[in-house]
Amino acid sequence: MQIELELPVGFLEPEFRDGFYVDEKRKKIWAVELDLLKKFSDVCEKNNLSYYLDGGTLLGAIRHQGFIPWDDDVDVIMPRKDYDKLWEIAEKEFSYPYFFQTSMSEEGFFRTHAQLRNSSTTGVVLIDAEKPQINKGIWLDVFVLDGVADGWIARKLQRRKIQRVKTRLKYAYDTKEEELSGIQKIKYQKAQKYFKNHSFKELFNYFNHKVLGAYSSKKTKWVGDITLKWRPNCQWPSVYYDGYFYLDFECLKLRAPLFACEVMTRQYGNFMKMPADVSNIRNTHGNAIFDPDTPYREFDIDAYFEMLREEQSLIEEEQV
Repeated sequence: MQIELELPVGFLEPEFRDGFYVDEKRKKIWAVELDLLKKFSDVCEKNNLSYYLDGGTLLGAIRHQGFIPWDDDVDVIMPRKDYDKLWEIAEKEFSYPYFFQTSMSEEGFFRTHAQLRNSSTTGVVLIDAEKPQINKGIWLDVFVLDGVADGWIARKLQRRKIQRVKTRLKYAYDTKEEELSGIQKIKYQKAQKYFKNHSFKELFNYFNHKVLGAYSSKKTKWVGDITLKWRPNCQWPSVYYDGYFYLDFECLKLRAPLFACEVMTRQYGNFMKMPADVSNIRNTHGNAIFDPDTPYREFDIDAYFEMLREEQSLIEEEQV
C-alpha cells in the first residue's frame, strides 16, 4: 500500500478492541482509510470546503475515538455547494495513488455519491467485480447533504422523482434484462431506448443537480443524505449542521456536525450502547474484497472467487 500518513508506532499490530479481535489485515485497511481521510480533510481545509464525519465513522469517533472495531469503511458528508465545488477541483487536488471517482469520471461506474480511492490497493464490492475499466481501490465514501422538501406532499413527490430517475440510471450499467420480469422488464426496455438518444452522463448530471439537489439552494427546515435511498432516519433539522467541531479519530482530528449526538440519536437510536456479543459480528461490507497490499489492477478477482467456491464446496462436503 502507498500512503502519505505517518502511522503511530505499533498501529498495525493486532489487538482486541472492545472484545473484537482486530487482525493485521484490518489494521492495514484502516491505515489506508485513515490516509484517505487525512488527504480528503487537507484538501477541504485548503479550499475552505465544509465536511463532516458521517454514519459509522461519526459513531466511531464519538463512541470509540476511532474506528468501530468491526467496521471496514469510512464515510464523510458535505453540503451540496461544497460537494459540487470538490467535484470541480478534484482532478487538480488528487493525484496517484488518490483518485476521485464519480459517475462522471469513469464510464461504466454508477454511484449516486462520490468515492475517494487509493489506486495502490484493492477494495471492490461484488457489483463492480466484472468491470475491468473502473478503479477498484480501497475507498472513502463522500456523501452529499441535500435539502429535503418542506411539507409531506412535496417530500413525497421529491422521493418518487429520485427513485424514478435513479432506476433509469441503474438500468444503464448495473442491471441485466434476464434478471427482470413484468413491469421491471418494460421499464428496462424503455430505458435502453432512452439511452440510444441520450447519454448516461447527461441523465446523471440532471439527476445529481436537478433531482437530488432540487432543494439545496433553498433554506429548507430539513437536510439529508438522500443519495442511497430515502431514509427518514438520515434526514435531520438543518440547524444540526450549522457549525462543526473537531473529534479525535485514531491519530487524526476531523470535523463533526455541531449537533453530532443528536444526528447519531436520530440515525441509530441509543448509539452509545454496544452490541451484547461482538465476537461474531460480520464486516460492514461482508461481500467486499479487500487487499491493502495489492493494486487492484494486479489483483486476480477470478482466482479469488474460485477460492471462495472451493471453500464453500469443502464446507458442504463436511456437512454431508
